[in-house]
Amino acid sequence: MRLIEWAEEKIQSLGVWDFAVVKIALIIFGMIIGAHMPDFVKEHLPYFIGVFIALYAILIYRVLVKK
Repeated sequence: MRLIEWAEEKIQSLGVWDFAVVKIALIIFGMIIGAHMPDFVKEHLPYFIGVFIALYAILIYRVLVKK
């Protein structure tokens, strides 16, 4: 039960911009996964992966490090 309490506390500390980062990161992750469809994503896959990693790192920092 302590894990759920910890997660709820961390989620409550997130702001609107943090949720925007989560949404953008998930959209880009979906584009990476869905790279089978458009050639544009295949051509620019390293850029999408880089942006995804950067946004995910921001999220992890906000959840785990920031108090």
